Amino acid sequence: MRLLLDENISWRLAAYLRPHCAMVLHVRDIQLDSSPDTTIWRYARQYGYDVLTKDEDFLRLVLADGFPPRVVAVQNAQVPVRDLAGFLLARLPQIETFLGEQTEFGFLQLRLP
Repeated sequence: MRLLLDENISWRLAAYLRPHCAMVLHVRDIQLDSSPDTTIWRYARQYGYDVLTKDEDFLRLVLADGFPPRVVAVQNAQVPVRDLAGFLLARLPQIETFLGEQTEFGFLQLRLP
């Protein structure tokens, strides 16, 4: 998995995900913080990343432009980074399947309780 973390996801989450992903970047690592979603989308597409976000606006990009990149959107994610990391790592098999070789869907929405 190659993940690009959107600006609304803490950059600290990358440290939790790196042991489980081939590559994890946060938009601030590549100077795309405060960039429009379309710029982040184009970067992810060009460099082979999928996007992890709290922003459902990426759904519009998936619907309009197709995929890749695929998008994992997390709802109710206003929690400490450690809790978000635990939530995502508990769902890692589901996320890996979604970001794996399946080609039917470009948007996965997960919801914290």
